[in-house]
Amino acid sequence: MALNETQQIKEVIKKSHHILITLQKDFSVDAVASALALYLILQKLAKQNNNDWGGEKLVDIVCDGFELPENLKFLSKTNIIASKINNLQKFVISLNAGKDKIDEFSYNLNGDDLQIYITPKTGSFNKQDVQAKNSDYKYDLIFTIGADDLDSLGKSYQNYTDFFFNTTIVNIDNKAENEHFGQINLTNLNAVASAEILFTLISEIDRNLIDPEIATCLLTGLIAQTKSFKTPNVTPKTLEIAGALMAAEADRGLIIKNLYRNRSLSTLKLWGRVLARLKSNSGNKLVWSLLTEHDFIEADASSNDLPEVVDELISFVPGVDTVILLYQQNNKICVLVNTLRNENALYLTKEFKPTGSKNVVQFFLTDKTLQQAENEVIDKITANLSRK
Repeated sequence: MALNETQQIKEVIKKSHHILITLQKDFSVDAVASALALYLILQKLAKQNNNDWGGEKLVDIVCDGFELPENLKFLSKTNIIASKINNLQKFVISLNAGKDKIDEFSYNLNGDDLQIYITPKTGSFNKQDVQAKNSDYKYDLIFTIGADDLDSLGKSYQNYTDFFFNTTIVNIDNKAENEHFGQINLTNLNAVASAEILFTLISEIDRNLIDPEIATCLLTGLIAQTKSFKTPNVTPKTLEIAGALMAAEADRGLIIKNLYRNRSLSTLKLWGRVLARLKSNSGNKLVWSLLTEHDFIEADASSNDLPEVVDELISFVPGVDTVILLYQQNNKICVLVNTLRNENALYLTKEFKPTGSKNVVQFFLTDKTLQQAENEVIDKITANLSRK
């Protein structure tokens, strides 16, 4: 009888010793919070005093170029999230010392050349005594959370493609764009967030595993992804799960304070300037605004404040599908495009050679004024929307 996804995941966890949790480069709050919840769950399973989970396990979280946003510092274990994969595989040199044994060992790094010196106690070694090979990969199981495809993981995947092709992947995501690249694909288009999918998985394993710390992480994912349950894709099941997390003592007040009531003064000033120039078409499904270099100076803000401004726009404008910010920086025009639901940011901006994911892209325009860039970008994106 074939195993369902939950049973398959239990089996691969049981057989694993070192697990990698990884997120796409353009991560969401939901992905970070869900990764932390999964980390805490795996730690709990490893400490259970039985053989159901295969004994002790190590768990790492990696996200390419990760920098922790200020508003997520309240979550548990955020300090463990690394920005790159380290020490994935060792290069092993084996020497058959035989009867001669080793008397002295030393090495010297000469530029890019590593020279190793081994002196036998008696006799001599020759090249037939030496073998070289790569060790096994450090990780024997991968969880991806909120990633559309492997390329969206950035350098975590691009620098280690063989590792991803030769290691079991559990793919957790709720987006329609997901390419089902895992050996186990725990995807659900009806879920509003990866946190909802993960809650269901944990509940099927053992609901008692969810403590206040884990519940707070999962509720953070739900609240962030639904803009505090204001998006139209919220379902009765979503609200039921939120209630269960509250019953498990998730700290909703702490979440709301950090996600929505802890905006810096600079972010609020920048938000005001965005609102002053806000434009829309297609019944508010497409909205955009412009920012000059002077706006950033006057608001004492930087481009790092823009994700929070976008979050406010999405919450502020009902029915919005695509948000565009055009801003001046270092004598060029930067364009940030965020899409919701089934819009594909890469497709909408294909003429501009964007970088990013299907939900968030960025590109640059040179030798143009802000108004010229606005006309070109909005015309192209509007045309691409009409072709769908």
